[in-house]
Amino acid sequence: MYVGAPVSAVLYKCRVTETNIPYQYQDGNLTIKALMKIQLLKRYAPDRFTFEVLKAEYGIFAIRGPRGIPELLSAALEK
Repeated sequence: MYVGAPVSAVLYKCRVTETNIPYQYQDGNLTIKALMKIQLLKRYAPDRFTFEVLKAEYGIFAIRGPRGIPELLSAALEK
């Protein structure tokens, strides 16, 4: 799980355990209709997978939501 600014790094490896859990929330900026449950599998040091490292070592130049990851990064996250 990538955490945005000011951290800007991958900090957690998680597994989705349940999806589409009904939930209603709305304010002026946000509407939520469903949630998911996740299980924490692993924590990473805040300096290990920073955005700068993701760019330099793994060719990731933008993080805009759920996405696939390069095999090299997947292997590094497994260590």
